[in-house]
Amino acid sequence: MTRTKGIIHHSGGFTLIELIVVMAIFMVVLIISASTFNTILMNTGRVFKSEESNIEGIVGLEMLRHDLQQAGYGLFSESGPNYNESADALPASNDDAPNNVPRPLVFMDNLVGTQSVDSFTPLAGSDYISIKGTSANTATTAQKWTFLNISSTHTRPNTWASSAENIAPTDNVVVLQKLLGNPPKTNLITAPNGNFYYTYNSGFSNLSSAMNGFYSVYGINSITPPRFPFNRIDYFVATPAVTSDFPKTCAPGTGILYKSTMNQGDGKLTKIPVLDCVLDLQVVLGWDTDGDGLIDTYTAANGVNNVGTGGSQITTLSTTQNNTLSTIPNIRNNLKMVKAYIIVQDGRKDTNFVSASPLYLFDDQQSLTKPGGIVLTQAQLNYRWKIYRIVVRPRNLLANQ
Repeated sequence: MTRTKGIIHHSGGFTLIELIVVMAIFMVVLIISASTFNTILMNTGRVFKSEESNIEGIVGLEMLRHDLQQAGYGLFSESGPNYNESADALPASNDDAPNNVPRPLVFMDNLVGTQSVDSFTPLAGSDYISIKGTSANTATTAQKWTFLNISSTHTRPNTWASSAENIAPTDNVVVLQKLLGNPPKTNLITAPNGNFYYTYNSGFSNLSSAMNGFYSVYGINSITPPRFPFNRIDYFVATPAVTSDFPKTCAPGTGILYKSTMNQGDGKLTKIPVLDCVLDLQVVLGWDTDGDGLIDTYTAANGVNNVGTGGSQITTLSTTQNNTLSTIPNIRNNLKMVKAYIIVQDGRKDTNFVSASPLYLFDDQQSLTKPGGIVLTQAQLNYRWKIYRIVVRPRNLLANQ
């Protein structure tokens, strides 16, 4: 019994001081680990948001690039019928209705931000793009076309080998008469009932082999009677009508780049968000004013600010009836290039980062848009910014053919 007590008495243990030292070391290690883990989480979140922005940028820019390339597709170039276009005041600034030849591309320069588009508020200082053509719509019908075989005995549309490419019987279409010349003319043929469109299954009995030219048929829409003889897509930066629809991670003073399809039924815009946290959208236009096939003049979206030998192009851009044979110069013949610059937030807010300010569009023609650069507000300085640039030569304009 005495021996057992001795063993217990001499058993070692931790003193209070030793426990305190160990706990202190453990707390230091824990704090360091937590700090490192928090840093990893913050950097991971920033990288993920940055990659998300990159993916959105690629998709959004490719959509804009594709639509710009399609500008002018299926448009007539000579005097046409009366038609309606926009239902809202701001998009109506780029209308060619009620009876003018449609311009393939129309722009507004540096919006004031006081008008609204169906309760959406455009970002002040940004540009506005309208693209017109029969294919300027996401509907399947708008992506289809064919031509007419006309003889003394019949007028019959060509059918394609793939049924998916053929126009449906109830689709509404426009018929264009193309005449060779310098420059070539394209007339819109009205239907027997006086409408500017045909319903595909109604036939084309008013056309005959005695008429000159090549006849093309372009899809517009299905079932609903169209209000204008082409389709239209508008691009602009705005904040949505519902505050909760705007991402909380976006910097103050930014907006969403919208691709907006104009509805044939009511002239309203169906808006699709394609890129979040956009600080600005600017457009630079390249012109061949002397017809030698080379760009000799660059202008801002308004056509006023310019560099080069051609001078201001405001008349060419703003004149609605500007694509007929009698009106030279015009957008179809002279516009060769469209450059679009989009400044986008890259990642989340980073309090350890301070952006350079002002931001410049790094291009030879930067003085055409905002020569003083874009001065960031105090609330925008802790964000990284990326400048996307796309350069497009619209394939359906005569200047590029």
